[in-house]
Amino acid sequence: MKSSEISQQLVDNLGGKENIRTYTHCATRLRFQVDDENKVNRQGLEKVDQVLSVIKAAGQIQVVFGPKVIDIYNAFKDLVGTIDHEVSDHSGNSVKKNILNRLIDLVSSIFTPIIYVLIGSGIIKGILSILTTLKLMSPTSGTYEVFNAAGDSLYYFLPMILAVTCARRFKTNIFVSITIGGALLYPNITALSGKVIKFIGIPIEIATFKSSVFPIIFAIFALSYLERFLKKIIPAAVENIFEPLISIAIIVPLTILIFGPIGSYLSNALANLYMYLYNLNKIVAGAFIGFFAQLMVVFGVHWGLFPIGFSNLAKFGYDTMFAVFGPSIVAQSGAALGVLLRTKNPDIKKVATSATFMGFFGISEPAIYGITLKNAKIFVLSMISGGIGGAIAGAAGSRATAAAVASIPSFPVYFGHGFKGFIFGYFAAFFIAAILVYLFGYDSNNKLFTDPNGKNSLVSSSGDDDKGMDPLITAPVTGDVELLDDVNDKVFSSKALGPGVAIIPDAEKQVVLAPISGKLTAVYPTKHAYGITTAQGEEYLIHIGINTIDLQGELFKSTVKKGQKINYKETLCQVDFLKMVNQGYDSSVIVTKVNAQPNEVAQVLQLKHVNAGNLLAQIVDKRDRKDENY
Repeated sequence: MKSSEISQQLVDNLGGKENIRTYTHCATRLRFQVDDENKVNRQGLEKVDQVLSVIKAAGQIQVVFGPKVIDIYNAFKDLVGTIDHEVSDHSGNSVKKNILNRLIDLVSSIFTPIIYVLIGSGIIKGILSILTTLKLMSPTSGTYEVFNAAGDSLYYFLPMILAVTCARRFKTNIFVSITIGGALLYPNITALSGKVIKFIGIPIEIATFKSSVFPIIFAIFALSYLERFLKKIIPAAVENIFEPLISIAIIVPLTILIFGPIGSYLSNALANLYMYLYNLNKIVAGAFIGFFAQLMVVFGVHWGLFPIGFSNLAKFGYDTMFAVFGPSIVAQSGAALGVLLRTKNPDIKKVATSATFMGFFGISEPAIYGITLKNAKIFVLSMISGGIGGAIAGAAGSRATAAAVASIPSFPVYFGHGFKGFIFGYFAAFFIAAILVYLFGYDSNNKLFTDPNGKNSLVSSSGDDDKGMDPLITAPVTGDVELLDDVNDKVFSSKALGPGVAIIPDAEKQVVLAPISGKLTAVYPTKHAYGITTAQGEEYLIHIGINTIDLQGELFKSTVKKGQKINYKETLCQVDFLKMVNQGYDSSVIVTKVNAQPNEVAQVLQLKHVNAGNLLAQIVDKRDRKDENY
């Protein structure tokens, strides 16, 4: 499918362009903020071509595509253009995200556009370090000076680079923003770094702005409010002249006087706090970050580590956090290799092969969303392996001399103190994960271990192993079993809402039971439909009657709430089916798996009359079952 077609499907399933507030991308995913999350069709998003996973985290809808995300992003940008409107809920009220989500979103939007340039520049600096250490190049040679300028430029002029991304984020005049960033790095100001001067009679100490992060963010944030104020009071005829004039004249001194010292203090505080905790026990610190790193990636909150890393680089000239984070990435690839070596499933082999190699280029998402996150045991084994690798790197005191995601191409960034320990920890995480998954990820029958509910979380399975059965579905009501093909509603009978089964309930007042255990992710106001998502991410719809939304809840009584956990056989609601039938409604109670894979079907275990709570059906891969009832 073409990127333009994928983009259109994204817009449609996100509730239309008018529901999209902002969008951006990182290494593997598109990140959206929407006005009304109720308008987002998550199941539809998951079915879009090339989508690996859909996550709600850090106040965003994150759609994972893998390395091809930039092509999708460019096509999406061509389709929808610039979007600029406030976030509001369905009632029109402004939506305020919690402070953590807002900070994560802010850091992500500022650093995402420059991440690959940061990595490229860091690799150049690392290679130069290796060449000079091995005396293959003189640090006084012209060649060194040219390449050093190429590698160090972004880091030296980081405030000006961030001025651009901040201007986009805060929607300020980009040229005014760059000018403010440039003023902080002006040679005469740089020469005064650490010295006390008088500004209009006020003594101030000039902070170091080279490679700094916080002062320019504070400056452009303040600029956004100043520009809005100036637009209100300056006549339109002279706005283009006086707005930049006043903005520069106010924000530059304000930054040097106030934001610079505050930013310097905050940066030093973060760096000192991290190093204090790190020095308490390097092994524990490395193990902690290595263990939880990829869980942070799953929720998109790993961006919160970047300011700490930059603070370390600015204060100490190196950072240890990137070093202990690195092994966790390749541990995911090691887990994928373990699956690759054991599985006989050609579909999983294909995914695992790609995921195994992508980790060595610093990209863990294909392994996470293609393999490990779909099986809790495997994901935990990969986290343990990442923790071991992080502990080894921590014990060695491994460090990075630039901001770079750990990968084989970026190894030069880690050259120097603790380099051997970093390499050992990096590959140890890979091989330990592969061995653990190979030995413990499968049972004696060469099948992936299942969870306590009997569910193998690794979906899209076929062949002789990795059967991929869902938990058993129990009957929600007492009545006659009805195949989905026979349901008097084309949406259900066509399997448009996934495979499933129905029951024609006995015509009396009945309690409708949950057919599966999980979390209630949807409770319709009319009480006629419910959504349950299992711990493994399988999403089921329980729909009571056909067109019964028109009853507006008249015959339904329920006390369950969205977000609560519910076990199978627990009460969803009470329904008067006799009155429903007397009013001319079809009373069929339908259960479908709405995020089923293309080859999954419902295997009906009971074809006659069934009592509520009895076994009813399960979702299976049709390629693994012969002569069964579907």
